[in-house]
Amino acid sequence: FVLLSNISSGTKISFTDQGYQGSGWQPAASSESAITWTSGTALPTGTEIYIVGLSAYTYNPTTSVSVANGNVALTSGSSTNGLSLSNVGDQIIAFQGGNGSITGSGAYAIAGINYFYNANSTNAGWNIGAPNGPNASLMPPGLTGGTSAFYTGAVTGTTSPQSGKFNCVGMPTTTAANVRTAVMNLSNWTLSTAAGSQYSGCLFIASVPVITGNPPNRTLCAGGNTTFSISATGATSYQWFQNTGSGFIALTDTAPFSNVTTNTLTITGVTPALNGTLYRCVATNAAGSATSNSATLTVINVTANGVKTDACSGSTNGTITLTPAGGIAPYTFNWGGGITTKDRTGLAPGTYSVTVTDNIGCSTTASFVIGQLATAISGTTVVLNVACNGGSNGA
Repeated sequence: FVLLSNISSGTKISFTDQGYQGSGWQPAASSESAITWTSGTALPTGTEIYIVGLSAYTYNPTTSVSVANGNVALTSGSSTNGLSLSNVGDQIIAFQGGNGSITGSGAYAIAGINYFYNANSTNAGWNIGAPNGPNASLMPPGLTGGTSAFYTGAVTGTTSPQSGKFNCVGMPTTTAANVRTAVMNLSNWTLSTAAGSQYSGCLFIASVPVITGNPPNRTLCAGGNTTFSISATGATSYQWFQNTGSGFIALTDTAPFSNVTTNTLTITGVTPALNGTLYRCVATNAAGSATSNSATLTVINVTANGVKTDACSGSTNGTITLTPAGGIAPYTFNWGGGITTKDRTGLAPGTYSVTVTDNIGCSTTASFVIGQLATAISGTTVVLNVACNGGSNGA
């Protein structure tokens, strides 16, 4: 059975296979008994408990591990090992109070299932018209078919099932009401004429993950490495997405990206092409998913362009005028030899290199070659007297 409310340690829930006959209950006997389970721990809504004989277990569908919980005692009748269920049909009624006896003072039914077939049986009234006996039962007081009580019907024809299994349809969900609705739907069950008992294996109640920490924006230099991380409660898987301007697309573990299905995305060797891209993560579990806020990757790519003038022949009047860009100001400059100005003047022919660094440490190096202008042309100017038109007096 599955809990539809939280219970505390020491909670008692009883079960009987005694049928209700309209004016009273089938008497307790060697084949008609009641058992009472006392929980060993507090348990949350959606926990599945499995009782076999006089032992009880809780089942964890995530780990597929069952753990003994509490104790089970025979509290009415004289069966030797818990309830004695018939292979031709019977009923199980869960109740509380009555000191473990359905006929005891203060006992009240809380749930029930009936798997005995007769021609007039209905989900609302159970085995209407069936002779009184250990197999048949009318709907017990306090129970309502389709809400707190369930009739399986026949497997085929007039054959009652010997076992049944809920198929987890619609699970997990977030409310006990949804669990009740799904479990009370006969189409969600597999019935069998073979004897058997087993867990449903369902995860009944789960909450969608909750993002408790969103990824921060990142700013770094081209070529650097960075990570984006989220934190989420209840998540069992993660997927990172990237938006380059055309919508978010799921990432794969392809360079420069890795760990795309963990809560921490790694980007190795960022390039200027990634500047301005957005990243977010979807955290998922069986109940659904939650999406983090988006984070922006800013890639700093410092450039250093310049204009130079060559030196005149024999002079040291070359210049370099530098224009840094792409980084976060202010910039610093290192030409070597202790020179830290942005621009250079009075340069002799030669090669000059500068490292430009921005305010967060991103840098680039640029080189400039100062040439030498050609030697100036010199000579003697000769002035000639030009002959007049028609004359021969030139000199």
